[in-house]
Amino acid sequence: MTTLAGLATNALLAGALLAGAWLVDRAVRRRVAPQVLTLVWFVALLRLVLPNELASPASVTAGLGASSRAAARTLGDAPEWLFGAWLVGAVALLTLRIVQRFRLHSSLGAPVQLAPDWSDALANAAKLAGLRRLPSVHAVELTSPAVTGLWRPKLLLPASALERAPNRDDTHALLHELTHLRRRDLLLDEAVALLRCVFWFQPLVWLAAVRLHELSELACDADVATRLGRTSAYRATLVRAALSPAPTAALPARAFLSSRPLLLRRLDALERPAPSPLARRVALALALACAAVALPMATPRGLDREHALATLADAREGAPLSCFHLQAAALVLSADPLPHEGTP
Repeated sequence: MTTLAGLATNALLAGALLAGAWLVDRAVRRRVAPQVLTLVWFVALLRLVLPNELASPASVTAGLGASSRAAARTLGDAPEWLFGAWLVGAVALLTLRIVQRFRLHSSLGAPVQLAPDWSDALANAAKLAGLRRLPSVHAVELTSPAVTGLWRPKLLLPASALERAPNRDDTHALLHELTHLRRRDLLLDEAVALLRCVFWFQPLVWLAAVRLHELSELACDADVATRLGRTSAYRATLVRAALSPAPTAALPARAFLSSRPLLLRRLDALERPAPSPLARRVALALALACAAVALPMATPRGLDREHALATLADAREGAPLSCFHLQAAALVLSADPLPHEGTP
């Protein structure tokens, strides 16, 4: 199977799981913790990088996998320009992200020396967030604090704010940004961005990237509110943030001041009671169980022919079977012809 066919196979396999993740998200987003929904989306994205031959007797998606692989085989004889188009798109997106990162980091200059009141506020926020190592601090022309950098994180603070003493909104924003670092949300951003560059032709990957960004903001807000012990005070900070001027440009950074629609969703999420620890554990166990039966999307080799014959026999007896299972059985039998007479 060519590289393009392999990518197409994984894109089709993941597309089915991403569509399922979207349906689950829409159905339970107001009743399930954002951390659990993040796991659901991330499991679906994981299908993009797993071997498409991954099989399990407990799989419920083997029929869909067989159909997807059959559809992707047609790309084995695809014209060379199609592979070139994919490569150009992937390299262009990756180059654009690298250039954006380089421009931002090259414009930062040397770290700033904070005034004592800001230094104390930063130290207190790091202690409350559970962050052991402080990032370097840079003054920039932004409307709110932000964090950037994967290996050497940098905290970006508005230059105008550093000219005054920090207020309660500033301390909440600092805690939010440092919580992103402690949760390693920047690592998640880079992993999803890399998948989006490689599988740019799969629109559901772009949808997943946007939703994962939103969910990580909701989870970070919930974490901050829990550590503060006063959800109302943190909500008041977000309300004032929603009334402030919107960001002028999108930066490759995690900013406290997000788009106004996202800020409204963050406020709405803080109004709902947090799920109990037991409910979170149950939801997490269900998500992992679904991953165990959904990620393997190939039929076990030792059971291919036997399983296909049993599937067709069940269909003749009127058993309710999905079209994916029937297509998989037909594909297995067509690829594995009947043995010759006298062959054991």
